[in-house]
Amino acid sequence: MRVRVLLSLSLLLAACSEEPEAQSPPRPVIVQPIESASDARALRYPGRVEAAEGTELAFQADGRITRFLVSDGERVERGQVLAELDDTDYRLQLREAEVALRTLEADVTRRRGLRDEGILAPAAVEQAEAQLASARANRDAAARQVGFTRLRAPYEGVVVRRLAATGVVVPAGEPVVRMQDADIIEVIVDIPERDAARLPFGPELVARGRVLALDDLQPMTLVYREHATAPDAQSRAYRLALRGTPPPGVNVLPGMAVQVAIDDPAPSTLAAGQHRVPASAVLSTPDGQAVVWTVDDDGAAQPVPVRVHAIEGTHARIEGELPPSAQVVVAGARLLQAGQVVEPRTRR
Repeated sequence: MRVRVLLSLSLLLAACSEEPEAQSPPRPVIVQPIESASDARALRYPGRVEAAEGTELAFQADGRITRFLVSDGERVERGQVLAELDDTDYRLQLREAEVALRTLEADVTRRRGLRDEGILAPAAVEQAEAQLASARANRDAAARQVGFTRLRAPYEGVVVRRLAATGVVVPAGEPVVRMQDADIIEVIVDIPERDAARLPFGPELVARGRVLALDDLQPMTLVYREHATAPDAQSRAYRLALRGTPPPGVNVLPGMAVQVAIDDPAPSTLAAGQHRVPASAVLSTPDGQAVVWTVDDDGAAQPVPVRVHAIEGTHARIEGELPPSAQVVVAGARLLQAGQVVEPRTRR
């Protein structure tokens, strides 16, 4: 009887000590949209938002920074004061220049009167007038120096970062604020060799960009800025920089993923029911069936049988039951099981 009780207690303790199995996290995979017959005239690439080149602003006079009137990330208007220098010495110089100017103005007026009376030679008046012109120039220069103690925004934009601290003495020309145009973003795309050979790199190149995090917004128009003339050593892709204006009322921030579409200058026609996918998305089952893995609305990966018609460079032309909006797994699919929950990501 005692042995039976001890055995029951042992089983009860073992059952209590069992912990529920921890649910494995979703497997991260890289996905990319397919190209179907309805949109075969567009080349699509994953892109990323980068901060547009900013402007580093500096005072045009030496001095000690007394205060900043803006914070990092603040939007400012053109002409708005961003920072101020201690202007005490510059105002004293301006006051001295104004006193000297008034003294010379009075002297010139007096000499002109004596000249008109024939008491003073014209040369003496001309000398005083030259001194007066120099005094006016000195006064104007002193007034400009006072104005230089106020750093103003040259255009409407965003303060990216303050580069100096209040109380620091800075020389003229040393950057103290970095700004960038708030209405311009830059999108970087890596173009494969095959496409780089036929795209019209230059001002005539126009693209459309859709921010993946803002799927409900209309695509942005992107225009050419520059491109690399040498490929990346590892990917053999060419870097293309595009610029555009983000939709009003939304924050398009550096690092966000963008799907970029560029009209194909020499499109190849896809027949009805055919799709173009990266060749890395096509895998083979043990029985030799070609499949691509898609991610459904619930985040589950599913294999879809396809027929491969041709390999075209880095892409494959296939036929299968794929909706036009399908996302196929291009990396991380070899260890997947049907119905497995995944975490879809896009290449940066």
